[in-house]
Amino acid sequence: MKSVSRRERLREAAFSATISALVCTGIHLASAPLWRKKLGRARYLSLSRRDQLYLGEKTVATLNGLVSGGLALYAVTSGSYHGNVVTNYPRSGHWALGFFSGFSLYDTTIMALSVGEPIMMWIHHCLGFGGAFLMMYYREYSFFPVAFTVTELTVIPWNIMWYLSKFNIPRSSSIMRHLLIFRAIAFLLIRAPIGVTTVAYAHKQTKDGIVALYRTMTKGIGTNRIAGRGTVINTTVFTILNLIWTLQAAKAVLSKKQVR
Repeated sequence: MKSVSRRERLREAAFSATISALVCTGIHLASAPLWRKKLGRARYLSLSRRDQLYLGEKTVATLNGLVSGGLALYAVTSGSYHGNVVTNYPRSGHWALGFFSGFSLYDTTIMALSVGEPIMMWIHHCLGFGGAFLMMYYREYSFFPVAFTVTELTVIPWNIMWYLSKFNIPRSSSIMRHLLIFRAIAFLLIRAPIGVTTVAYAHKQTKDGIVALYRTMTKGIGTNRIAGRGTVINTTVFTILNLIWTLQAAKAVLSKKQVR
């Protein structure tokens, strides 16, 4: 992408996040009544307040997985960051970060309304939004958050399972067991190794390797120190979170508890 002023970058970041948040909100408002009708009045009223709220949210989250995850996958596999993971900033990466930041704003609001969400999800959303938005502004080290955004693809099988459970499809059913296994495999192939593969690729694309890149990021050598240090923090935190979530997905295959 061509060089633009700080004001223009801020305007573009805010515009992308706002439009995406509005799209997510609109889809939630449109899909929630359809799910209520599909479930039927009696089944809908039997759901908890949280589940009623999440009927629309899961549709939006699935869309986010397809859009932001798909765009991110294209950005990192198209060669856009080949030879330079510091200042290269592909348009597809910008769109992935823009949609994800808007979804994070929307989903954080849903989490606040539902009450009782685990602390890891708050960390995920707050750091995720902050990292995506700042990358759209600074446009340095965007490879790292874009690469991690690929993991959003793994939410799709879980959301399908969640909807099936609201239609009283038991966990022991063939389709649920296959989805549980598919999700665990997706986590093992995408979420678990994402931290290592991202750092390994950055090492390969940097002249003097990852140690030199780390020094550049933390000391702000020729780049913005906030962007560099923020990237180091987010990469570390999300690597840990993805390993924890992968372990949980693997354990879920052996669990007999119904999907919640």
